[in-house]
Amino acid sequence: MTPNPSKGSAVVLGGGLAGLSTLWHLQKAGYDNSFLFERESRVGGLARSEVVQGFTFDYTGHLLHFQNPAVRQLVADLLGENLHYLDRDSWILSKGVCTRYPFQSNLYGLPPDVIDECISGYIAARQGNSPQAESSRFSSDYSSFQEWIERTLGAGIARHFMVPYNEKLWTVRLQDLTCEWMGRFVPSTSLQQILEGARQDQKQSSGYNARFGYPLQGGIEALPRAFHCGLKSVFVRSEVVQVDLKSKVVRLDNGEEIQFENLVSTLPLPELIRILPETPATVNSAASRLRFNSVYNVNLGVGRKLSKKHWIYVPEPDFLFYRIGFPDNFSPYQAPERCGSVYTEIAYSQWKPLDKAQALERVKHDLIRTGILQKEDPILAECCLDIPCAYVIYDHQYRPSVDLILQFLYEQGIWSIGRYGEWKYSGMEEAIWQGKQVADQILRCTR
Repeated sequence: MTPNPSKGSAVVLGGGLAGLSTLWHLQKAGYDNSFLFERESRVGGLARSEVVQGFTFDYTGHLLHFQNPAVRQLVADLLGENLHYLDRDSWILSKGVCTRYPFQSNLYGLPPDVIDECISGYIAARQGNSPQAESSRFSSDYSSFQEWIERTLGAGIARHFMVPYNEKLWTVRLQDLTCEWMGRFVPSTSLQQILEGARQDQKQSSGYNARFGYPLQGGIEALPRAFHCGLKSVFVRSEVVQVDLKSKVVRLDNGEEIQFENLVSTLPLPELIRILPETPATVNSAASRLRFNSVYNVNLGVGRKLSKKHWIYVPEPDFLFYRIGFPDNFSPYQAPERCGSVYTEIAYSQWKPLDKAQALERVKHDLIRTGILQKEDPILAECCLDIPCAYVIYDHQYRPSVDLILQFLYEQGIWSIGRYGEWKYSGMEEAIWQGKQVADQILRCTR
């Protein structure tokens, strides 16, 4: 039986990094009247790892990219010597060759006609832009992500990478996406960078993930475990089936009722709205308009080292996956000695269905086609992980729908945070930071 928190308590729904960070900051500040409920058998959310035959596989690639010094220090304190840093080694597989990431600044190695098309297309696009559009990467003048690509990077870069890759990732037409999600996730470039990257192989990295942190042992789940070991009142296998806002009660699937004063939810917005009784029709309608894709993550452990790279983007549609990664290059402890590991990510949705029963064999076949896997390679471990809610889709209904829902939750006194609680494209650093911010707000209200 779980304890019944007294009035004035804080209840956190969901044990991913945002929820764990919230509880951690509350309890470190002495607010012991705080509790977390997680429906899975262990905390971590998608920042979890599975061990199969001595191989450690994450729920797709989870890497730590720090911009916030406070979060960097907190993670360093939590993981201690178990945290190390690497310089990114990422590539793009297209036209039968590997070129460095990002595509638009690393054309060297591609067929000459492709290079010419990308350069001439970029020049034509930039000449066609108005000075006003030139001054803003994410101008409201762009009606869609498709238009931004064509007007900013040109037809060649659009055709050979940006459009096919992003359509594989998002599973929808790029005309249906806004530019709001882009932020730091799409590296900028210039004509000088494009020309230099076409003339020679450039080894310098650019972009937000040029350097990343990762646990030496335990996979990415080492981080939520580090949070968890310092916490009290964390209850797993405890699914919330209803939140009664009038009575300020959380109801669990085992019939227990938990009273709360402050409620923090990291549940996906549509899921949270479903468990709120008597929600206004406008809010329910907005929740029904929220769209997302899913990711099927196929992992293999192999009896030899496969690559020295960290990950490879795969834009061409005849390969099932959009990205390949090599976990044993994040840490040597991800695989047994003299072995290698590979993960692949396949995006699917109601607009782009996936036959999961055929995915494993198709992935093996496609990895052989890339040359990464050989037919004679001994497969020592297989692990297929399904992520039903992966990337939220920033379509043209996204902003008004999300704003309406979050405003309603705010008025009800619910903090909804995290990648899915705030319904946004964000990473682990932001989830941890949001947990601290909401904990600070709760602490200020109770003093």
